[in-house]
Amino acid sequence: MIAVNTVTYPAPAGYMTPRTIASISDLIVHHTAGVVTQTPLEIDAEHRAIGDAMIAYNYVITPDGKVYTGRPIDVVPAAAYGRNAQSINVVLVGNFEAGDAGYTGPPTKEQTASLEALAIQLHRQYPTIERTYGHRDVATLFYPSDTAPYATACPGSVLYAELASIKRAIGTAINVH
Repeated sequence: MIAVNTVTYPAPAGYMTPRTIASISDLIVHHTAGVVTQTPLEIDAEHRAIGDAMIAYNYVITPDGKVYTGRPIDVVPAAAYGRNAQSINVVLVGNFEAGDAGYTGPPTKEQTASLEALAIQLHRQYPTIERTYGHRDVATLFYPSDTAPYATACPGSVLYAELASIKRAIGTAINVH
């Protein structure tokens, strides 16, 4: 079981919608598209500055592979427009979009190992999760006739390329092929 570090965030700056665990069907992977030194509290402050009640993601993975709590699972996150009510959202700190001016290089081996371990743990803990995918997949999977409002490069091309092997590991670990 992967260790998850608890972060004490300030009280939410607004209302957050409660949800039932049974409504969760997606595990969505993101990147912060920022510098690798960002902390969960800095991400929270950035999200509050744009009007979110608190950090949009449920989990944060830093370059050293440490996993931190984010928004509580029992409230709707704000990280994947169009799929928030159905998703748990995990973000890796860094910008993994190759060619982007702010590209920080690939995710660290520690980050991808923690992402894989956390994803397996979440699939076991929440058996209602049916699929794991990158944020960019929301548009094509769920809104193919109107992708524009949902289009994004997240989680960046480099991390996105690693998701296939992470999904295989999840399938093997939870005996789904």
